[in-house]
Amino acid sequence: MSRVCPGSVGDVPGASRVSVGVSPVCPGSLWGCPRYIPGLCGDVPGTSRVSVGVSPVCPGSLGGVPGASRIPRGCPRCIPGLSGVRPGSLGGASRGSHAPRPAGSPVSVDAALAAVWALFPRGLFGDALPPLLLRHQLYDVVRDRTAVDRHLNRLRDEGQVRLLHLGLGPDALGVVRTELYRDKALQAVAGTPREGLVRRFLDEAVAATPELSYDRGRMESLGFGDSDVTQLVVSGVLTVRDAGSWWLAVPGVGRFVRALLRGRRALLSVVRRSRHREVPLRELQRAKPPPGARLGVPFLLHDLLGAQELLSVPTPAGPLLRLAEP
Repeated sequence: MSRVCPGSVGDVPGASRVSVGVSPVCPGSLWGCPRYIPGLCGDVPGTSRVSVGVSPVCPGSLGGVPGASRIPRGCPRCIPGLSGVRPGSLGGASRGSHAPRPAGSPVSVDAALAAVWALFPRGLFGDALPPLLLRHQLYDVVRDRTAVDRHLNRLRDEGQVRLLHLGLGPDALGVVRTELYRDKALQAVAGTPREGLVRRFLDEAVAATPELSYDRGRMESLGFGDSDVTQLVVSGVLTVRDAGSWWLAVPGVGRFVRALLRGRRALLSVVRRSRHREVPLRELQRAKPPPGARLGVPFLLHDLLGAQELLSVPTPAGPLLRLAEP
């Protein structure tokens, strides 16, 4: 069985690395990890649980947690590329450093991005969508919201990620790797008469500016007339914002939005029907996912906790999930 940690790098002597699938999940043994992510981490007999909401970056050791001992060369559950990530780079990781990373640092935000993206069920959409996450999901992992926003803006300005308006509210922005966004946008129109136009839009508009939306004047300045805009809307790379302006979009993203809304309703319904309108996190993780939660319970928990529709209350028995509404 693949053993995966949402925030560590480094092999344990004698342990074998097994390739991970689309949605890596920790099967247990990170209770002593100083960087616990709700919905991903499991149990380690004899170690103490770390409360939900600490920084998601596992420095590759259990040092720094009172009563925990240092494990040489990393946690026993690891994903390559999450610890020692160079700030500002979402790809290359270094195995050289196991020093703890401060909460809210660029490295911790990069690790949170990688961990939540890894939960995105690409197979659910036939691999037609790039891995997407919502910005507020990162707030459940890295509690310094200002640090998250600052680092995401830097990655956006450097062209590494795109922020997208998904129609879920003014503050609910999607985050996607720019390279994967481009690949899937071209894949959606491959072999059609619109392929050349979409490629030109990606090269001359998307790659040149980090905007969330474009108005008619901006599109004309980039060389795209009304007929071009119509074809770009048909292709799914633009959606109508209002008269004369358009949001940048991912082709086929409506399927993700519908799945997210169904999943939210499904998990919230479980909590509402429970006694005192609260559920132990462990119970929700171990139970069969409710109908409608096709995006996966861990992915949806980051959404609901980050959006503060659910609250996590620490208890001696582990975190308790409670409705935020009165």
